Amino acid sequence: MVQLGKTDVKFELKSKARRAVLNADPTEVPGLVLLGVSGGSQYVMGGLGVLGLLLIDTYFITVTNRSVYVHRGTRLSNSPDKLIHVIPLAQADGLVARVKWGKRQSVLRLRFPGRKRPTRMNVSYHSRDELERFVTKFPEGAVRA
Repeated sequence: MVQLGKTDVKFELKSKARRAVLNADPTEVPGLVLLGVSGGSQYVMGGLGVLGLLLIDTYFITVTNRSVYVHRGTRLSNSPDKLIHVIPLAQADGLVARVKWGKRQSVLRLRFPGRKRPTRMNVSYHSRDELERFVTKFPEGAVRA
């Protein structure tokens, strides 16, 4: 049995997100893909064991040449099962509400259309480069904490 490394798993998840965008709209050109998980602290969720895995959703945020696609899937499937938002780039300026940078994990809060409160996403240090590029692309409303 071949065991995949973190880089291989991350590449596979990004490929799934790009395919999901192309399935939704074949004319889009997927670019930056940011991976994150919902839920509270990784230590609390880890302490819950399998129950914690059932409570966590995986978010796939894909920036294309015209829009920002947000897919969600269960942590167990690790696939972008449901398209929850398509935000045109012209309206995506206020998408980032807050970023709390951490060594092992950063917290990204996004303002989705139609939601009163920002949605919290935990982003692993493995996706730190993508998070920095995402926040650079959509700086309005981003607060360094």
